[in-house]
Amino acid sequence: MSQRKYKILVVEDELLVAADIEESLESLGYIVQNTVESADEAIAEVKLNLPDLILMDINLKGEATGIDAAIEISKNNNVPIIFLTANSDVSTINSAKLALPYGYIIKPFTDKELETNIEISLFKFQNDMKLKIESEMFNTFLDLKDHEKEQLIIQSIDGLEKINYHQVYYIEEQDDHTIIHLEENEIVVAKPLDEVVKLFPENIFIQVSQHYVINKNKVFIVKFPEVIISDKMSVITVDEDKKHLLDDINAELEEIVDEE
Repeated sequence: MSQRKYKILVVEDELLVAADIEESLESLGYIVQNTVESADEAIAEVKLNLPDLILMDINLKGEATGIDAAIEISKNNNVPIIFLTANSDVSTINSAKLALPYGYIIKPFTDKELETNIEISLFKFQNDMKLKIESEMFNTFLDLKDHEKEQLIIQSIDGLEKINYHQVYYIEEQDDHTIIHLEENEIVVAKPLDEVVKLFPENIFIQVSQHYVINKNKVFIVKFPEVIISDKMSVITVDEDKKHLLDDINAELEEIVDEE
């Protein structure tokens, strides 16, 4: 049984099969993040909340297959995908290879086969991400100015963390650490702010003081010298020389109000 509560997205269009998979996953100690029936729903779910792993049926409702969904998801996210299929023919397997899956399970399968594939895939994925972090090329891999990925893999003090930058509210420097504030939790990185902020797109994340960088899309109210961050209602003081940046944010907020 898995020691950590990993979140798994199930993509399966046969309701009885999906229910069986959910029951198996929960009995093995995993969390079923959601169960969806089509490629479009799978892509939308990943944008909303990135799972730790995806179990993807190849044949789905609609024109797009599970292979199409896996390829599209992998363009913008780092997440291990295991294919589920009743087809073991060479043609299907060769098509599935294009999506670079972490596993391939033939239906029907046992709980032990499911658990083994999941644990091996998670281990391999984490090892792949660790190697990328340790490689000299990883800064380029993470540089969102050159890549379209919306998700980052960051080395925190607790290990590897996956972050979708749209879910980041603000970034704060405390002593020799940097804290990335999400809606419900925080990620602490043992690096200074000026190094961490390079990983985030500069057109969205704005440094408003020596110790604070904000996501301009998470600003609730601007009232110099302070900004209030939506949902968290955190109040952040802005340096005098950064005041002009607030004018731009305020203009965007007023535009939104006018449109409504």
